[in-house]
Amino acid sequence: MAGFALAATLLLYVVTALVVRTASDAELTRAVNIELTALADIHATGGRDELIARVADRLMLQPQSSDLVHYMVADASGKRVAGDIARWPLLSAENSEAGFIVLPGGRSTWARATQLAPDLRIVAAREHRGRTELLRNLALAFAGAALLIVAAAAGAAWLAARRLRARVEAINAVFRAIEEGALRRAVPGTTAPDELGTLASHADRLLARLADLIDAQREVTDQVAHEIRTPLVHLDAHLLRLIERSVDPAMSEALGEARREGRGIAQLLDSLLDIAASRARRNDRVGFERVDLSEIAAGVAELYADSAEEAGLRLETRIAPGVELPGDAMQLTRLLSNLLDNAFKYVPAGGRIELVVAPGPRVEVRDDGPGVPDSARERIFERFQRVQGGNQQGHGLGLALARSIAARHDLTIRCEDGAPGCVMVIEMEGTR
Repeated sequence: MAGFALAATLLLYVVTALVVRTASDAELTRAVNIELTALADIHATGGRDELIARVADRLMLQPQSSDLVHYMVADASGKRVAGDIARWPLLSAENSEAGFIVLPGGRSTWARATQLAPDLRIVAAREHRGRTELLRNLALAFAGAALLIVAAAAGAAWLAARRLRARVEAINAVFRAIEEGALRRAVPGTTAPDELGTLASHADRLLARLADLIDAQREVTDQVAHEIRTPLVHLDAHLLRLIERSVDPAMSEALGEARREGRGIAQLLDSLLDIAASRARRNDRVGFERVDLSEIAAGVAELYADSAEEAGLRLETRIAPGVELPGDAMQLTRLLSNLLDNAFKYVPAGGRIELVVAPGPRVEVRDDGPGVPDSARERIFERFQRVQGGNQQGHGLGLALARSIAARHDLTIRCEDGAPGCVMVIEMEGTR
């Protein structure tokens, strides 16, 4: 809009300064020269008195609608003899000088002076009211045209911006859907013959390629997991049959240990696959629904009550009712179970574990065990990392899986000093 307005202003300047003014000045000069030539002829043929009479006639009969003409006939001393110009202007009659003069009232006129006789000289001047009116009309016309052009430019820009915004929003909607797990969404506008269409085409091909790679990776992962899990299941069943048939207690014990190791490998495989799946599905809301975290926590605490009694631990709860959030109920159950499992490993008999659920949501798993050193509080959430002490069974994957599940639900998990023991805190991202 500013560009159109500036262009209109520059065009008006070019038209008025270089075209209209130049042509008008040439026309004024020509008209004044013709007027002086005619008056000089009248003086040459009719003398001084005839010149004075004709000047008076011209002043009386000139139309008021056209550019007015003004005269002054003066003697050698510059005293006015005839005409309506009161004083001789600063123009040399001997040199037939021409230029603009200012009449009473501030009116600017083009004039030329000339010497008719040793004791007689004349100056003729013509106003340029027509040019002033023409310039005013041109300015109004250009202003109106500029307003129309600017309005049209604004309308065209608004329509173009609206269309562009709609196309960009359509592409953003596809990316939002992909973030939520819909990997096979096509990017719209790939056939548009412009830069945005080219960008959409590249994005569509890239997303299709990524979806193919992810599908291939999942297929390989599932196949590998199946190929490993199937022989482990067969091995477990075979070991169970050997244990049932064995009459040697030492052999039965050794077979039982082998069976436990095999199950540990299967659990390790499942945990690694769960961690990978949770990390891959971060920001993926497919399958999410409004779940009651308080109800899930109460169910988990009930499941662990017997285990706590057998281990000689006190499991206490402070669960606020009606704490809800969007999520996957099974994964949230797994999250709380892993935190309780971790506490059970490190709290000795006679210790206390507390599960707290508060609005926010905020979840705490407190214990009065040995605690976690400051240097290890972040490291324990990495895979295959364990703190020394307590029950060392497991592979150090429980807290890594807990963090992956929390991240998928826009939750953070951290370890704090419980003084004594430690506190595992789960909150919404950005709460702290």
